[in-house]
Amino acid sequence: MASVPCLIMEEEEERFDAEVAEVGAWWNTERFALTKRAYTARDVVLLRGTLRQSYASGEMAKKLWRTLRAHQAAGTASRTFGALDPVQVTMMAKHLDTIYVSGWQCSSTHTSTNEPGPDLADYPYDTVPNKVEQLFCAQLFHDRKQREARMSLPRAERAHAPSVDFLKPIIADGDTGFGGTTTTAKLCKLFVERGAAGVHLEDQSSVTKKCGHMAGKVLVAVSEHVDRLVAARLQFDIMGVETVLVARTDAVAATLIETNIDARDHQFILGATAKISSLTVVLSHAMATGKSGRELEAIEAAWTASAQLKTFGECVRDAILASTNGDDEKQRKLQEWSDATTGHDKCLSHEQARGVAASLGVTSVFWDWDLPRTREGFYRFRGSVAAAIVRGRAFAPHADVLWMETSSPDIDECTAFAEGVHAVLAETMLSYNLSPSFNWDASGMSDADMAAFIPRVAGMGYVWQFITLAGFHADALVTDTFARDFAARGMLAYVERIQREERRHGVETLEHQKWSGANFYDRVLKTVQGGISSTAAMGKGKLRSIYIATLA
Repeated sequence: MASVPCLIMEEEEERFDAEVAEVGAWWNTERFALTKRAYTARDVVLLRGTLRQSYASGEMAKKLWRTLRAHQAAGTASRTFGALDPVQVTMMAKHLDTIYVSGWQCSSTHTSTNEPGPDLADYPYDTVPNKVEQLFCAQLFHDRKQREARMSLPRAERAHAPSVDFLKPIIADGDTGFGGTTTTAKLCKLFVERGAAGVHLEDQSSVTKKCGHMAGKVLVAVSEHVDRLVAARLQFDIMGVETVLVARTDAVAATLIETNIDARDHQFILGATAKISSLTVVLSHAMATGKSGRELEAIEAAWTASAQLKTFGECVRDAILASTNGDDEKQRKLQEWSDATTGHDKCLSHEQARGVAASLGVTSVFWDWDLPRTREGFYRFRGSVAAAIVRGRAFAPHADVLWMETSSPDIDECTAFAEGVHAVLAETMLSYNLSPSFNWDASGMSDADMAAFIPRVAGMGYVWQFITLAGFHADALVTDTFARDFAARGMLAYVERIQREERRHGVETLEHQKWSGANFYDRVLKTVQGGISSTAAMGKGKLRSIYIATLA
């Protein structure tokens, strides 16, 4: 093999160094003022090829960032919901400034295998990127179609014709990243290529992922999710895009955690305070004697009750209260323990916490976090807003927006999380899932409270708020109610419930051929054929029938 001439090598190095400088300058812009990276600009350029590429989603990402920052400055929120299909995404564009693509919706309606199921993130990992691509292509097409239609009008008519910004940024559900670091990076690459302006990643285990409102959620260590976020940001940097990264935590409702490797998790891990055999030993013995199903569940429930599970902090406080010291001495020690260990910034390791306890005379307390481990090896976890705040603070430097998943629309939880994060990271943007899994009517809110919910939490910094499955529920409701009426009343049901309502509200699908682009492709055909075509889809007869339908 011939050696590379020195002159060519010098040019290669100059181009490389110039690109490194360019990346460094990019990172120093206002866009990344709050972003922390665990790698250098040189690392990024080393992972790039020599052919520079551009992505339409990159422009949409900039638009999304501007949109969210504008809401943050105004104390308002971008509100949106999960879009199922091209019809919904184009209808939403007239009223909303962002679009959401839900993994739950995709798992139930649009998996790559066409096998629907619940939100367990067990569908192929290109499922949500595929849906993003479908919706983004629809946005691009309707943008082209609208431009052709508007610019074909005389200027006087165009001044009065409506104009819709169909290019609303899409934020997509990346679940847990679907595996390790490289899988997360590859997933994020797909999202960029297929049109996503933003991606969210959650801190659940990929193996046991559950919908945010299902039981049995298992967290990964804080450090593992930080790695996911770093992998995502690195992929975006390699591609030269400013994709908005949303970090979600499920720490409020989680009951298990994969590992105790990260000290930031230790204060929330539960241990047994009774000296009994480990749960795994008890269950293994029961299975060896033929027990199964509900019998094993009953054995586990009885074991859990007898194990007296507590966090180590609770165990130490109980030991202090049970001591023979006087009340004043007990209160002094409790205060010293609280000062040393309580707070979102005091993430002591278990070893450090034992040292603090020993300094207060608590040396013989029994507490074991291995005894309650599940058959799969998971540790027991005490979920809470406090745990979510610890994780939010750890994730924020590597993400653009934080999302705390909650089990109900609780203003107090929203307030606590916002204040806990903003106490140290005042400019961090937050997001909120206005989940249809909540029973809003049973939440204790009045109709006025529900109407005020979005602006109320927006004032706390929740700049992006979304109903994950509103498109799914709206689709089901309209189809079910119309199908029932159509079965009973035939065409009158269609005319009353659909056609007249489309006309009354000015819904463009009334002229479905035009909505689907027949006029646009007639323009293509005529352009190819010199300006005239006898086979145009929207011929005189068709145009007349649509005109009459519009007037009716």
